[in-house]
Amino acid sequence: MNISQGLPERARNAVGGLPREDRILALLLFAWFFITICSYAMLRPVRSALILFSYGPAALPWMYMATGFVTGVAVYVFSKFAGLPRRRLIGGTLIIFALNLFLWWWIAVRAGAARAAGAGGWGWTSPAFYVWTDVFSIMAVTVFWMYAADVFRTEDAKRVFPIIGAAGPAGGMAGSWLTEILVRGLGTVNILLAAAGVYMLVLFLFFALERRARGRCARAGAEGVSAGLRPPGLDTSRLAETIRWIASSRLLLFLTLLVALERMVPDFSDFIFQSAGRAAFNEPNAYTRFFAGFEKWCNFAALGISLFLAAPFLRLAGVRAALVSLPATLMVFGSAFIMAPGLGAAVLLKGAEASQRHSWFKAGKEVIYTTTDRDVIYRIKGYIEMFVYRFSRGLAGLAILCIIALGGGPAAVAAASLPLAGVWVWCAWGLGGEYRALERAAADKLTLSAGNGRAAPANPAGAYKIRRRAGGGNHA
Repeated sequence: MNISQGLPERARNAVGGLPREDRILALLLFAWFFITICSYAMLRPVRSALILFSYGPAALPWMYMATGFVTGVAVYVFSKFAGLPRRRLIGGTLIIFALNLFLWWWIAVRAGAARAAGAGGWGWTSPAFYVWTDVFSIMAVTVFWMYAADVFRTEDAKRVFPIIGAAGPAGGMAGSWLTEILVRGLGTVNILLAAAGVYMLVLFLFFALERRARGRCARAGAEGVSAGLRPPGLDTSRLAETIRWIASSRLLLFLTLLVALERMVPDFSDFIFQSAGRAAFNEPNAYTRFFAGFEKWCNFAALGISLFLAAPFLRLAGVRAALVSLPATLMVFGSAFIMAPGLGAAVLLKGAEASQRHSWFKAGKEVIYTTTDRDVIYRIKGYIEMFVYRFSRGLAGLAILCIIALGGGPAAVAAASLPLAGVWVWCAWGLGGEYRALERAAADKLTLSAGNGRAAPANPAGAYKIRRRAGGGNHA
């Protein structure tokens, strides 16, 4: 069976047992994620080319730190509106994203014209656009997964999320392909306008989803992890209270640490890859084509993993294995780069990271959120997946700056990433154990409910809470 025949059949097999309405929701979510990543894949080579050929690789650590700060501000603002109805909260966020893309294209055109005329005053645009693109990428993706986790139950998510997640690499391939083609005729800056036009389609998909979902929430009436572990009298609109809640839950604490390391270690790999790429290319359009081509092949690999391997891997090996495999792989390829530094080794390191992180690792992590409630999805997830994620990028940037200041190069950065990857393995193992305990508690509750002639809870987190209160433990 060739790939073109296998993809539709693989998708049909994954969602065939779902009700028709769920299949339609999954299809619309697939299209939403596809377009989001397609537009981001068009922006990524542009933002990298602009910053590298304006300021060089030495600017990247500063960009990482600035991204952490700006994302923190954005998440704080988002959290203040998290109590709004879902349609207004997410719909309004998507509209702001779309308008910002058109605004940045206009700014980039003005900046280019000013530079051509020999005028100054526009040097801020490349760094600012780099930071904004990072903030856009993490918020757009997090908002998408918030919605997906809110409308699908845990068991359905294990089947659907790997297929929905495949839209990410598929969109990345499409965006990279479009960039490779369009950059020759339009130039680097006008790719922004094309990306803005593509992203506008997300608005139509979201409102179509809301009409189909009709306010449905997979967590309605369910007792989430947060309900069992939330400290009494907690006000989730306050940052200090949110931190106290995370610290009181082993699952949320492991999840926070895992997300922090998920950002830090790949930033080390990204610095290595971009430094090697900049050393190999001396012209912006050539670098943009190389970067876009590399992204295309990484996304092709992630697409194949998502469609053919992720769901069986989650079912047979479990969420824990999906979480542990990525940092373990990075330890191997990071060691290989230290022994043989160069563009080829950097491509292997970055390719291994990108293909796994956006396939079964992502699906496994998002499945965990489906066992929680609305507060976790729209408040806690925002802090973890946006603020902690990007703040960790700032820490990675600071660490890289220190390594450079001490005279270290890409090989030293790779060496520094190895102990962090080791801690990441430990966090992934612990988080997987928490999730396995939740699954066992759900199975116990199902057996008890069947014996008493009662329906089992729709969400296994309710059983998890009962088990913890009874002293059932939460270790793998």
